[in-house]
Amino acid sequence: MARLLVQLKLRLLVNALRSSNSAKISFIISSTFAVLLAISTFLVLAGFRGKSTSVELTSVIFTVFAFGWLIAPIMVFGVDSTLDPATLALYPLRTRPLAVGLLAASFSGFWPLANVIGLLGVTVGLASGGLGVIVAVVAVMLEVLFCIALSRFVTTSLANLLRSRRGRDLAAFLVIPLFALYEFFIQVVPKAVSEGKITAASFTGFDSWMRWLPPGLAAHAVQDASDGRPGMAFARLGALAAVIVVFVWLWVRCLGRALVTADTTTQSSRIRGMRLPLAGLGLRGAVAARVWLYQRREPLSLVYWALVAVITAAVSASSVFGHMHHPAVILASAIFGTAFVGIFHANSAAQTGPAFVLEATALGRSRDLRAYFSGQNLVLCVIGAPLVVAVCFALAAVAGDPGMGVEATPIVLAGLGAALGLGNLLTAALPYPMVKRVGTPMLVAAPGYAAYRIGSVLGTLAGTAVLAAPVIVGVRLAVKGPDAIRIGVMLPCAAVYGFALTVAGVRLAAKVAESKMPELCQAALHTAT
Repeated sequence: MARLLVQLKLRLLVNALRSSNSAKISFIISSTFAVLLAISTFLVLAGFRGKSTSVELTSVIFTVFAFGWLIAPIMVFGVDSTLDPATLALYPLRTRPLAVGLLAASFSGFWPLANVIGLLGVTVGLASGGLGVIVAVVAVMLEVLFCIALSRFVTTSLANLLRSRRGRDLAAFLVIPLFALYEFFIQVVPKAVSEGKITAASFTGFDSWMRWLPPGLAAHAVQDASDGRPGMAFARLGALAAVIVVFVWLWVRCLGRALVTADTTTQSSRIRGMRLPLAGLGLRGAVAARVWLYQRREPLSLVYWALVAVITAAVSASSVFGHMHHPAVILASAIFGTAFVGIFHANSAAQTGPAFVLEATALGRSRDLRAYFSGQNLVLCVIGAPLVVAVCFALAAVAGDPGMGVEATPIVLAGLGAALGLGNLLTAALPYPMVKRVGTPMLVAAPGYAAYRIGSVLGTLAGTAVLAAPVIVGVRLAVKGPDAIRIGVMLPCAAVYGFALTVAGVRLAAKVAESKMPELCQAALHTAT
């Protein structure tokens, strides 16, 4: 059974590579990252040799790998067909041989091999002596086995949930903390390390409790064997093996239950009647009501707004949180935050999907298209302006200069008007189909349309900055002026200017879309959501 499932997984991989060029590119990119992960992890672990905190740092890295195996399968659920027991429920397979086969199939591939090779760096950085090296190899194999058993138990027990709407919501929301952690690590952590705020000794306190976790048991077993305490080393390895046995047993129980339980995730839900708000205000009100409801009900919309907040904060995080505060960088955060509101909601016809074709039946005139775009902009402005302004005020408070929040507010109003107008214009002028890749909630450009997406992002960023430049100049000139000018003049003028930019964008987009309605419908029809 194990050999058959391993061959099946490799055959599925080969067939996927033959299906399209995008699959080949994805395989090459994934394999390259796996090789880089293996090399970098091995070098990092090997570099701990001789350090007094080598075992603490090794425990941290082992724990990070365990959390990676815990979170990543949830986000990419369905990419690997061996993860979902529903695909094997109809075959006459016994649970125990099937579990052994799935476990063996989980070990095959570049990423498990990259984990093993990378973690073997402990044989250089932590282990010493023949016994230490042998224990290090065994500890690494047990660590990888623990990671795989943990991930299989979680994904199998949550399989029904992850196939449902709530599961897709969960996968969507996982993007937010991961993106925030990524921005934190690339901006705050390197700066803190260069300033000496984060050193190897900073992780000593974590080891007091991390050593009792399964990854910590593996790291400390290597240390005990290297220090001449084989009894303690084997005891730790035995405890780790017992934890693995428990997770494998739980996984087998969940697998057996999943193979005989009916899938109820495709059953229809109860539909309740509700009056559409703002529908009495005509087409503009109906569009605004529909967009407003989907900002709350659609997980992808919530993810977009969370990413807008994270990007707004991340642009100036390294300057605001460092020793040398540069509050003026908050103005750049205002530009980037408002620009991404337009970026995330551009190409709205494709983001709506095939349902846009039904909406297009009511958009036969330029006047109707103006109502369509302006209804969307009304909702996005009501949500986006307070969100970006709140983040800018929070950054200004952290930087110790709350007045910068006041200066950023006019830029937010002008930038948001420019971004929404540009987003409408790009929606009409450059429509392109989008796809949702299996296992990820994010919509991306369909194969062959990546240039459209890149051009839309760069064009909106540059256009927002250029169109908001007069307000930026006015804000900087009035920075030392009285509050009557900074608030009483700049805010109304910026609001009027942003509104004028939005109206101009709506009118141009309506004129362009009137002649490109077939292209808009084609992009919507070819969008796979």
